[in-house]
Amino acid sequence: MEQNQEKKHCARLGWALLAVVVWAAVWQFALAFADQALAWGLGVVMPYGLYYLLALVGHYLVSLPAAFALCRSVPRTPLAPVPVGARRMGRWFVIGAALMWLCSLLGSSLNDLAYRLSGRAPVDLVSEAFSLYPTTVVLVGACLIGPVCEELLFRGLLAGRLARYGEKPAAFVSALLFGLYHANLGQFFYAFALGLLLAYAYFRSGRLRVPVALHMLFNLYGSGVPLLLPDSLGLLVLYGLSWLVLTIAGVILLARGWKRQAWAHGPCAPSMRAVFGNAGMTLAIVACFVQLALNFVLV
Repeated sequence: MEQNQEKKHCARLGWALLAVVVWAAVWQFALAFADQALAWGLGVVMPYGLYYLLALVGHYLVSLPAAFALCRSVPRTPLAPVPVGARRMGRWFVIGAALMWLCSLLGSSLNDLAYRLSGRAPVDLVSEAFSLYPTTVVLVGACLIGPVCEELLFRGLLAGRLARYGEKPAAFVSALLFGLYHANLGQFFYAFALGLLLAYAYFRSGRLRVPVALHMLFNLYGSGVPLLLPDSLGLLVLYGLSWLVLTIAGVILLARGWKRQAWAHGPCAPSMRAVFGNAGMTLAIVACFVQLALNFVLV
C-alpha cells in the first residue's frame, strides 16, 4: 500500500515535468505561428531577442504554476540547513566552474561525433541561438529568468519533494531530469553535474536563493562574460586561462571535500522503482528524449 502511494507521489512529479515540456512545445509552435502570421499579414518580422524572451516568459508563466498545482498533495521533507557564507559559496562556484568546463568538453565532443556520424557539420545549438540575440536579452533571459525558473522547478519542486527518499537519491534524480530537460547532447553532461551541485547547495542551505544565485553566476560566467568582453585577443586569452585555473582549483577542492559531503536520509527508503516505475515519470522522460531527437534531426 505504501509503495503504491509513493508511486502516486512520484507520478505527480512526472506529470508536472511532462506538463512543462509539453507546454514548451505548444507555446513554441503558437509563437512561431504568430510570427509567421505577422510576417505574412503585416510584413512585420519579430526581432529574435523579443521572440526569445516571449518564448521564455510565456513558457514558465503558464507551466510553473501548473506544475506546482499538480504537486500540491506531494509532501515536502524538512531540510536541515547549515550557515552558508561567502567562503562556502565561493567554493561551490569554483567546483561548479570545473564541472562545467570538463563536462562541456565531454558533451561537445560527443555532440560533434554524433553529427559527424550522421554526415552533417557539428552544430552548437546554444551558441548559435545566443549569437542572434542582443547581449541584454541574453543576460536577462539566460542569466536571470532562466536560472530562477529552472531552480524553482528542479530544486524547489522536484528535489525538495524527492528528498523524502534521501537527499542523495533526490539530487541524482533531479539532476538527471535537469540534464534531459536541456534536450541536447552538448548540454546534458554539464547540466547533470551542475544539477547535483545545485541540489547539494539547496539541501545544505535550506534556501532556494542559494542555488538560484549559483545558477545565475554559472550562466553569467559561461554565457554572459564572453558577450561583455571587448573585442580583444588578450582579454579572450585571459578569459580562457581563467577557466583552466578554475578547473584545476575546482578539481582540487572537490577531491579534498569529497569525504566531507553531508547527505541527509529521508523518512522513506530510497526506491527507484517508485520514482521511475510510473506513467507520469516515464512519459516525462520519453518527452525529453523526443525533444532531444527532434533538436538533433531538425537543426
